[in-house]
Amino acid sequence: MAAARTAPPAVDDELLVLVVRAARALVERIRAEHKDHDHDGVDMTVVHGLAARYLLDRDDVTAAELARHLGITKQSTSEVVAQLERAGVVRRAPHPNDGRARVLLLTDDGRTRLRAGVRHWQAIEDEWAELVGRDRLAVVRDALQAYLATDAGDLHAAG
Repeated sequence: MAAARTAPPAVDDELLVLVVRAARALVERIRAEHKDHDHDGVDMTVVHGLAARYLLDRDDVTAAELARHLGITKQSTSEVVAQLERAGVVRRAPHPNDGRARVLLLTDDGRTRLRAGVRHWQAIEDEWAELVGRDRLAVVRDALQAYLATDAGDLHAAG
């Protein structure tokens, strides 16, 4: 007996479409909630936040390493770092082991802003937990972490 086939989901229900739409909605919400915050005239983006999060509690990150982490070019990373410097979030310092290199460090103000942002993101996550339940949210987190832990290029080969 052949297994029953189900129709593919409608485009708006496809998992990737839902993930992208949810990410976009989050970014739009964060922008709207932070549009009035003063960042020394610097338009802060999600990439700026991701860069700052990566620098938290690290003292040996170079611009090249940050570029690899963010998946952007070194030139784009230089622009991100320059904006973070103008906003007073990041400063450059000599590398502790390589006299030619510079490391990126969060300033005290940068750490304060980042921790406030983390608390804000946690509040949004708590809203999600109220909506769908903490256990279901944990499954989503595990699934996203598992995907990100794989080499996406190898994912199609495993299927």
